[in-house]
Amino acid sequence: MQEIILNKNNRVQAIQKALEVLRVGGTIVYPTETSYGLGGDFFDAKISEKIYQIKERDKGRPLSVIVPDMIYATSLVTFSESAKRLAAEYWPGPLTLVLPYKYCEFNSHCDDYLALRVSSHPFAADLSLNFGNPLVATSANTHNSPDMYEPKSIIKQFSALKNKPDLFINAGELPKQRPSTIIKVTADNKVEILRQGDLKIKI
Repeated sequence: MQEIILNKNNRVQAIQKALEVLRVGGTIVYPTETSYGLGGDFFDAKISEKIYQIKERDKGRPLSVIVPDMIYATSLVTFSESAKRLAAEYWPGPLTLVLPYKYCEFNSHCDDYLALRVSSHPFAADLSLNFGNPLVATSANTHNSPDMYEPKSIIKQFSALKNKPDLFINAGELPKQRPSTIIKVTADNKVEILRQGDLKIKI
């Protein structure tokens, strides 16, 4: 696993390196507004399998993604009025919306819904904007392990595993935030909170 220690002088180079890895089907660990995330190209049919192997996770659980903005999101999912309101109020930020997905042919591990958010973390947001495809955004931990905030914990975790990410963007220790709040909104406007994070939303 290659490591880049992120600083104010190498931000552009770090994004370019991450893009290179993503565009050849690689996986990366990168900072987000909640914790370190494990990502890859959602449209690459092999990425889901790679990420499940790295996380040692059940393949039946769908992966969430980061997209650059609301406009891009509308190309992937259907927004009801409630979903539009939530996105307008809380994006960018730690709100994951689970919305009716328009396509499944790009990914073998998907159902009729896609979980997505617009990141408020500067690196994740810039990476998503420059990448062009949905960026997988699952936590960079193995199954049943806690979320990762410290670089030393990430390095220790993956050094012991056979399957490793290709690149680690080390942004230092991240603030310990709870995972994103997850809200499902159906096409007929039914709203359900699936997970409550630090972002408190009443429906």
